[in-house]
Amino acid sequence: MEGMLKKLQTLSESDFYPYHMPGHKRCGNPYFALDITEIDGFDNLHHATGMIKKAQERAAKLYGTLDSYFLVNGSTCGILTAMFASFQKGDKVLVARNCHKSVYHALEIRGLRPIYIYPETDEEYDISVGITAKQVVEAIEQHNEYRKEKGLSIGVCNYYDSIKGMVLTSPTYEGITSDIKEIAEVLHKRDIILIVDEAHGAHFGFHEAFPESAIKQGADLVIQSLHKTLPSMTQTALLHRCSERVSVDRIQKYLAVFQTSSPSYIFMAHMDECVKMLEKKGPKLFQGFADKLDDFYKSCEGLKHIKIRRTSDPGKILIKAEVCSGRELYDILRTRFHLQMEMCAGNYVLGIMTICDSEEGYKRLQDALFCLDDEFAGMSLDKNEDDKRKTLVSLLNERPDQYFRAYEAETREFERITLSKAAGRMSGEYLYLYPPGIPFIVPGEIFTKELVKGLKSLQKMGYELQGTTDLSGKTVKVVI
Repeated sequence: MEGMLKKLQTLSESDFYPYHMPGHKRCGNPYFALDITEIDGFDNLHHATGMIKKAQERAAKLYGTLDSYFLVNGSTCGILTAMFASFQKGDKVLVARNCHKSVYHALEIRGLRPIYIYPETDEEYDISVGITAKQVVEAIEQHNEYRKEKGLSIGVCNYYDSIKGMVLTSPTYEGITSDIKEIAEVLHKRDIILIVDEAHGAHFGFHEAFPESAIKQGADLVIQSLHKTLPSMTQTALLHRCSERVSVDRIQKYLAVFQTSSPSYIFMAHMDECVKMLEKKGPKLFQGFADKLDDFYKSCEGLKHIKIRRTSDPGKILIKAEVCSGRELYDILRTRFHLQMEMCAGNYVLGIMTICDSEEGYKRLQDALFCLDDEFAGMSLDKNEDDKRKTLVSLLNERPDQYFRAYEAETREFERITLSKAAGRMSGEYLYLYPPGIPFIVPGEIFTKELVKGLKSLQKMGYELQGTTDLSGKTVKVVI
């Protein structure tokens, strides 16, 4: 079956002259040759009836969903679409506090009422772990309200001001998954929708070495970034509809709102190529991937002063040195060994491996770690320095008091003050590190002394706070 990429290549080699957009007219640059707009015979993402429809159906078949939609604006537009399609203004929604900033933006602009569930913490690595079904049950029991309706039997109640849905991130940036199956069962017994941000799990379910996807565990809507862990271009992602709890009409409506009306055919063609590759070679590729990862982890067992943690997703490699911070280790790997890691936090560095990593890639990282392991022998880190490293998750779990919801704070007057003077004041903006893009504080919440102290500590360690309109990070916007 001819895919989108082949059809674009055929067009580029034909004698059809483009009296249409884009302005480059498919010439002057090899990247332009395949870049077109919605012309005859090439379908329309927002009204797919031809080759794009077939490509999306191919993705749905591969992943086992009711429908799968191409996203050319990344997982962010998928999350916005999912939340707008599922909820109405004023709805109560359970939200894992370690969600990506796009979830918070959807809460704000949709006018939702979040009930936060804070994930538990792995104290050794200072990372958030998954949300449990027990936490979900406790949140529902605490925040669902009931009332007795006339005509109902004694003891029978209807929900009043009930929780309408839940949004959580699984896997986390570090590859740790939540108990999606049990959570879905808990929610669905109460007719509550489950949306899972599985941006880092588009490769799940293709081999037993990797977790099962939320698609197969009962989630209603699942968002995946193809580009994060599979061979596809940056910005390419999928929104999967896995149940009838959310209608096709509402999803299509909000996809048209949050996606560009001029989608990239190059992006869509490469998504289709990625799906076709997984259809044909998935088992073989993932078996090879799993074998390489096993060899890597086994080879690292000889390290004495550096620890390697294997999480739910073995493709996410957590590296912790006993004698330096995550930032220091990150800088050493980048400057000395020319190894660009994905991110760093208080006391660890994160590397991402995929089916596309070469033998050289594994060997270079392994050689660098053993070299540093020898250098670290005899060195130590004092207690004060160790405490400074453990700041990221402790700050994400600070639980600031909420005076206004984000959409309410947006309507208030603001002033700008130095971060050091923000304790006790109400934030007028988000503050986070990127990656991972999880807010430390949300508009309408109150800065605590501990949070201000921790944020200043992160800055001293070389981290740049994002979200604030002051790009220097020296001042923050607070509600007057």
